Amino acid sequence: MKRIFLSLTLVSSLFSFTGCFGSDTPVETSQLQNFRVYTAPTFSMSVPNQWQTIEPKDFSSEVPQETQIIFRDNVQNDIFTSNANVTKRLLTKQANSLDHGKAMMNENKGSMLNFKEISRDEDFNIAIGGQMQKTLLVLFEGKESEADPTIRIVQTYAVNGTDAYTITAAYLPTSTELDAENAKNIVKSFKVK
Repeated sequence: MKRIFLSLTLVSSLFSFTGCFGSDTPVETSQLQNFRVYTAPTFSMSVPNQWQTIEPKDFSSEVPQETQIIFRDNVQNDIFTSNANVTKRLLTKQANSLDHGKAMMNENKGSMLNFKEISRDEDFNIAIGGQMQKTLLVLFEGKESEADPTIRIVQTYAVNGTDAYTITAAYLPTSTELDAENAKNIVKSFKVK
């Protein structure tokens, strides 16, 4: 379980090549084959059909309180299992999604060992209450401690009032192209209601 929650602890304490993510718009569920829509009271997103959903009632005490939902690939790996999660923080003052994303990336840089930003898209748009808002979509890698594996993380950010969401998908850098594409599509499909 520890390896699954590696990315959770990064975002709760928490591509220099433009265009690595493709389009700067959210992914529509209708475009994704073999994905299903997960709907929560305040957001929705798409996840691969075969991935498991772990809801708050099933969280262990290791899971940070900010975590809203966890998805995990059903193909288990001894080193690290691909996963995705959504966290929500309450901001003390309003901010826009792009500025919040930049602040979160600074936290990631300071909290990860061997941090390496691979790609950054500051023109990505996320749906918030039916309106599109610019935010940051980033791909980076690093590890939590020397004993942990290096993981690759796709992350974006959405702010609705004082609710700040961080959407994260993590996988091993040695994973298949399909794993990388799934991670990107999960994160890009996130919408705030």
